[in-house]
Amino acid sequence: LYHLVTELGEFALKRMVANADAPEFKRNVEAAFAIERLAQAAGIAMPEPIPVAGLDEALGLITDDEGPCWVRVHRWVEASPVDPGNLEPRDRAEVGAILAALHGLPLIDDATTTPVVAGSMPDRDWTAALAAHPFAVSLAGPVSVLEEIVRRGYGHPRSGPVLSHRDLDAKNLLRDGKGRLILLDWDAAGPTDAQWDVIGVAMDWSGIREGTASSQRFADILDGYSVAGGSVDPVTPASFAGWCEGVLDWLWFNVERSSSTDRHERHRGELEVNDTARFLPLAAAWITSERYPIAAGISRIRG
Repeated sequence: LYHLVTELGEFALKRMVANADAPEFKRNVEAAFAIERLAQAAGIAMPEPIPVAGLDEALGLITDDEGPCWVRVHRWVEASPVDPGNLEPRDRAEVGAILAALHGLPLIDDATTTPVVAGSMPDRDWTAALAAHPFAVSLAGPVSVLEEIVRRGYGHPRSGPVLSHRDLDAKNLLRDGKGRLILLDWDAAGPTDAQWDVIGVAMDWSGIREGTASSQRFADILDGYSVAGGSVDPVTPASFAGWCEGVLDWLWFNVERSSSTDRHERHRGELEVNDTARFLPLAAAWITSERYPIAAGISRIRG
């Protein structure tokens, strides 16, 4: 990310690296850009996206010292990183309210026909993949639990798709001088299942990845979402399927990454596997305990 100071103002330029060579990359980013603009028009606080002049597209192609590359540009905002460990309940409620506003956006034509999730779990040999890892024994049980939760989720009736940011965690939020939360990095935006999304966001803000699952923090997200008009179904283990699927996909990616011939990639993969191993047993136990808090906006909770 580069901070550009020009005669026209200050801008943030992001060099797009992850998956930038994939055939569908540009199409996916432009689809996410359409959702970003809808959210901006709805008043969700974000850095102003700057489209390519004359094309009205998100991605511009430039050539730098490393060759041709895709870039995105936003207007620079003066703001501070968000520390999830130091947030007040009202701040987490604001995150829930942002999510409710996202889910209330009008669906884009092709979003109603785009599958929200794939139809089944991928067939993965975790025993073989984890054999060389020191955390293999401690991960085996939790991985099996999370896979079963995903299967339950696929087997449950699903609500229709909603639009969302799909990566609403602390790394993608800043706080500006007015105290507002500013939502960044919209490149993963797209259609999703509302229940899976709100439960996944609540899990990420519960402290689970830091090893301390807080029912109160989890409830703060649901409260903010419900009070702002979002509807929450009764929470069951199947509600966590989206979060579990994302964690398993990330773990598998890093297990494979840890076998890379590139020592830097191998090291990063090993670190991510180790980090996941620290919170996964707690996550599996917490989800299967079925002792979930209820959102404050009880009149808006279906069922």
